Amino acid sequence: MAAITVRQSVPVFNDTPVQSYDMLVEVTTATDMPEEIFVFQQGLAPARLPTEEASDFFVNVASPTDLEEVPVTTPQTNGMNPYYRVSNITLRFRSLVELEETWSYIKEDIQGLVSALNTGVIGGSTEDVTFQ
Repeated sequence: MAAITVRQSVPVFNDTPVQSYDMLVEVTTATDMPEEIFVFQQGLAPARLPTEEASDFFVNVASPTDLEEVPVTTPQTNGMNPYYRVSNITLRFRSLVELEETWSYIKEDIQGLVSALNTGVIGGSTEDVTFQ
């Protein structure tokens, strides 16, 4: 059975208003599935300064198909497949409300991934077809 443990870390702000809120999400353990469940796309995030290049951007929590098709290492292609998977992400938000909403969505997506992996392993339908 697939299982995964993920840790979410958020700095303590002590009621001090700040302009951005960072959240680190990292896989700490994974059983019968890879730890690299976060999909990034190369060059998707716009550059912050004119002298910088576009950076990689978190796209989604992997699907079972992504686990098979999206490589773990950063691709060295010419844009043919700009996606790759990692085991941790750091996201920045303008408000704690956005951070909390996103964390909720990430948890739902991870639960959906684990459920899909376990459903595929445990059961399903069978069809025998004879061709002559």
